[in-house]
Amino acid sequence: MQPNGERLRVNAWGPFYVTDLCDGCGICAACAPDNFAAGWDGTYYAVLQQPESKAEVRAMRKAMEACPRHCIGDDWDA
Repeated sequence: MQPNGERLRVNAWGPFYVTDLCDGCGICAACAPDNFAAGWDGTYYAVLQQPESKAEVRAMRKAMEACPRHCIGDDWDA
């Protein structure tokens, strides 16, 4: 599934990203706490660190599935 919105510039460079439609619910950080962090004003989350292990990749993909606004993208195979 293609994510909704435009990629935020504050995401760490790499295949995973959060778009501007994020409402800051925090589900992504609950799924992958080592990879997501709240924005400076708390109204959105972004990818703080790209995954470094298979377990972190699985956690990131779990966050993608759990996101109610479908605003997490993965360009891994692009």
